[in-house]
Parts: sequence; structure tokens; C-alpha cells
Amino acid sequence: MERRDYILHQIQEMGAFLARLAGKLKKEDKPSSEQKQSFDKELDKHLGLNLDDLLFLEDAAFLEVLEGKLLAKENLTQFAGILEQLGDLALNDETFLRQQIYYNKACVLLGHVDENSGNYSMERQQQLAALRLKLGE
Repeated sequence: MERRDYILHQIQEMGAFLARLAGKLKKEDKPSSEQKQSFDKELDKHLGLNLDDLLFLEDAAFLEVLEGKLLAKENLTQFAGILEQLGDLALNDETFLRQQIYYNKACVLLGHVDENSGNYSMERQQQLAALRLKLGE
């Protein structure tokens, strides 16, 4: 029972961490370099990798790291949303290729959750379709 409580606590911690990350991003504002550094610092603290290291992992390694660290499908879905939001903000001061990387990793993550979930989610399907549209697929 204690192990289950510990795991639930860890999952909740990761959910709170993702909520803080999402809070650092605002669609109406272009993220400052300070916000980006803070974002990277949070990622490094909780996942052991900064954003660039995470984005440039092969898809299998990317999924393995995130599954091991984020612990729950809801957290994986939430992180995919953060990646999509980063993609939406990327063209402010980053390249089109960088935007596509964000969208692709979000798509890989959501596709993985969709394949490995016993529950069908219309919301997840709509998010995947929107990402594929952004990727030009």
C-alpha cells in the first residue's frame, strides 16, 4: 500500500511540474530568454535533460525517457500539449524546422499514448489530427 501511495504521489508531482511548465508559456506572449532558461532549468531538474536534448532523441528513446519520468498517460498527453504550444510559439524567434520538431514530437507522444491506451479519446484524436495538419500530413 505504501508503494502505491508513493507512486500516486510521484504521478501527482509530475502533473504539478507539467502545470508549472505550461504556466511559463503564454500564447499571447513571446517567451523571453529568461522564461526559456527557467523552462529548461525545470526540465533538467525533473527529467534530467534540457529541451534540446529531449527533442533530438530518437523517437524510441524519447518515449522511453518520458514514460519513465512522467509515469502516467495523462502526464504524457499534457507534455504533448506543451510541445504543441512551444511549436505554436516557435516562429516568433525560431526556425520553421524547429516548429516542425515540436509538432512531430508531440505527435509521436500522442500516437504512443493512443496506441497503448485502453480508452478511446475523441479529444486525443482531434489533437492528433490538428498536429498532423500543422505538419502538413
